[in-house]
Amino acid sequence: MFTKKLFDVANRESSNSKKYELDETWIKTSSNCLFSLWGLIVHLILLWGVLDVNFHSPIIKELPAITAPHGAPAKRVFLFVADGLRFQTFIDKPPLYLRNIMKNKGVWGISHTRVPTESRPGHVAIAAGLYEDPSAIFKGWQENPVDFDSVFNQSHSTWAWGSPDIIPIFTRGSKQNVHGKTYPSAWQDFDANLSNQTMRLDSWVFNAYLEWLHSTIADGIKDEKGIIFFFHLLGCDTLGHAKKPYSREYTENMNYVSQRIEEIVNVTERFFKNGTTAYVFTADHGMTDWGSHGSGLLSETETPLILWGAGIKKSGYRQDVEQASIAPLIASLIGIPIPVNNEGLLPWQYFDSNYHEYIGRALLGNVKQLAYQVTGNRAINCGNGGLLDWREDQLKDKIRKIEQLLDRGDVTEGIRKGDAAIIFAKEALSYFRQYQRIRFLTYLSIMWFAWITVLFLKIAGAERQYRRISLLLLTNIGFVSLLIITLVGHIGKFLSIVSDCGNWRLPCYASFAIISVWLAVNTLITSTPVFVVKNKRQLFIEIGGTLFLLMTLFFGLTYRLALSIGMLSTVLIRKIQSGNLQSPMFLWTSLALCVFPLLPVVEPYPRVYIVIISICLTISIVVLRETSRSRRIMEILRLVITGFVYTKFIDGRYLVSWIILLTTPLCIWQYPTEVKTRMLGITLGLFCPFALLSASYEPLFLLTLTGNLYCWLTAAPATPKYSKRSTLSTEDMIEAAFFMLYTLLCFFGTGNMASISSFDPSWTRHFVTVFSPFLMTSLILLKLSIPLILVGCANHALGTKSISLAVLFLGDCLSLPLMYSVTPYGSWLDIGSAISKFIIAISLPCLLLLLQRLSYLLMKIDSRLFQVSLVSQKTHIV
Repeated sequence: MFTKKLFDVANRESSNSKKYELDETWIKTSSNCLFSLWGLIVHLILLWGVLDVNFHSPIIKELPAITAPHGAPAKRVFLFVADGLRFQTFIDKPPLYLRNIMKNKGVWGISHTRVPTESRPGHVAIAAGLYEDPSAIFKGWQENPVDFDSVFNQSHSTWAWGSPDIIPIFTRGSKQNVHGKTYPSAWQDFDANLSNQTMRLDSWVFNAYLEWLHSTIADGIKDEKGIIFFFHLLGCDTLGHAKKPYSREYTENMNYVSQRIEEIVNVTERFFKNGTTAYVFTADHGMTDWGSHGSGLLSETETPLILWGAGIKKSGYRQDVEQASIAPLIASLIGIPIPVNNEGLLPWQYFDSNYHEYIGRALLGNVKQLAYQVTGNRAINCGNGGLLDWREDQLKDKIRKIEQLLDRGDVTEGIRKGDAAIIFAKEALSYFRQYQRIRFLTYLSIMWFAWITVLFLKIAGAERQYRRISLLLLTNIGFVSLLIITLVGHIGKFLSIVSDCGNWRLPCYASFAIISVWLAVNTLITSTPVFVVKNKRQLFIEIGGTLFLLMTLFFGLTYRLALSIGMLSTVLIRKIQSGNLQSPMFLWTSLALCVFPLLPVVEPYPRVYIVIISICLTISIVVLRETSRSRRIMEILRLVITGFVYTKFIDGRYLVSWIILLTTPLCIWQYPTEVKTRMLGITLGLFCPFALLSASYEPLFLLTLTGNLYCWLTAAPATPKYSKRSTLSTEDMIEAAFFMLYTLLCFFGTGNMASISSFDPSWTRHFVTVFSPFLMTSLILLKLSIPLILVGCANHALGTKSISLAVLFLGDCLSLPLMYSVTPYGSWLDIGSAISKFIIAISLPCLLLLLQRLSYLLMKIDSRLFQVSLVSQKTHIV
């Protein structure tokens, strides 16, 4: 009996112990999930916040439109936009008709675009006079990206013909006065072999107008004012991608456009008569020599602008303008209101001198339209009180003086004052848009510092033996009170220090900063940092090496040479750490990786022979390293087919290339799950789709990177530092720095900031040639991710939990100074580069962690598991 009672007591204690362990496990799992969720939220807030602070939407709702002055020189305007026509090619080989217009019948200049040099932002700038805000990135190509006003909306009627990716931007959400017609999207094919068919894109547009001209609608608007005809001409862009902008086909298409414009002008002048039609010819963006666009090179940001017809000088006068200035120019030519969110300056120098007084009134309207934007931005960012800012007072005074000058007939002085007032208005507009910038960045910095503190204590902290419950309670009460006061103070206007404006973003960023500091303080109360240090010499080497590698990473975002220096430093640090390099192959592959950042940037124009050499090298690796006959045959067959597709003996767009891509996981899973063998399988499996998406030496880079990682894997088992410990050591920090270096090498080993941010459909020519932005972008992202997948698999095989989080920690530290480098000022190339650097720094560590988690699917799944499952199922049925 006594024994039974003891047994029952023991069972209850065992049960309670298991329950306690389960509860503790559940609490730990929940804590890790909440930590991951908060980390994701903080990263998204910082990424969005930095873009929002510097490039918040310029659009303000319900601004009044300024009535245009009477006596406009033209009744209608024809807007020809040659998509992808760069100024350099145009001016080197000017088409006959347009060259004659430039010299004898009109005016011309360079239209300077902004980054990104893509079709949608360019057309929005031309038609609306504004540059798209970052939020439009998430809207999609084939819809109205933002609810903006445009010259098409303000016109009496607009007829537009062109691409299905551009025309709907302006027809959807319009006031039913914009009528658009498009050709089938399947016509937008970037296949170089179909270049003789691309003229039909532009031909269709011109013919559609000629057909419209014979309709009853055309007869009904002969004498109407405020009419716009928009011709979107995609031929140059398509041929520039397929054949490059210096090709014969590109020039022929440019000449064809010029000839058809001459035909359109002659027919139009006969139909409408009276010389009341103005013509504008320009481009949305340019193109690089290798047929891409998207970054900020001069060949991409310089486009031609030619004007002729009613109200335009006929002297061959040249005046360069910003692209956004085309919108007020079109509006003023036909006497319609300037778009309410326009940022452009009316280039009045293009107008004929007979319209001198009209120019003064139109320029005054431009000033008033900008003044309304200044008032609107002041109300949003600084409050809507009764007192005006001194900038608004001065602007109103300038407008009053201009009106007085124009009323007295002193038009020349009025125009001079108008130019000065517009410059002042744009400065005031910039000031109010950036009014809260310092405060926003302060809140974001506090939030980010607090998050880095939490992250550091997560990877280097140990739980304190004695928790200060009372201190925790007081801290929680204090922060909850502060959070409530912040929110209530903004809503009720109680605290002017927190909320002296009607901007809802301010309390949002302030609240997240408070919550982040709250979590950091709680973590400091409950945890204490713990380091594992072997000796002072190792400590000095590893901390110094980590800091040096962080510097090379920072400069490597701008100068690729820094990554080569970082790779050499890696070899040296490993030599000092272990006393030897363990493998000659590691030394040679490391030196080879140092060479790639020194090579010229990979251009989309394919160098077939380099890719074929890479495929042959990979076949030799399969023959020498693969022991399984079936896998050897499989890989050689895939590589040979890849070579045939790349050399275009086989057209892989519709079936073969997609089969190679989609069967990649199945081929990888044929390899045993032993780390080195599976890494070989992953490399061979991913090599074929990577080669099909390559243009030059990228496959050689992939093979070199794999060889280097393979040496690391070979040396790892003999090294005790890869034990599954969770405490942080300085060794972990430098290993994390190594992983960060490999990650940046994956991005910049074959390219730079401009090549990554540029877009060229020729990269995806073996999978798809018909224009499909989502599919093409997905394939390009896959290509960029494949080297990162290999690094992620190596991280999965080698890294402890502390190393994985240390990668995130170093990346977040790196992104902090880059956050302040993002600015709306300076050249557009500098602005675009700063944005790209910040996004890469903040997203790469997260991407590497994600790929490490996803690499489980590639590293651990075995095809034999499916076979066993199938056999067991059949046995059960029998």
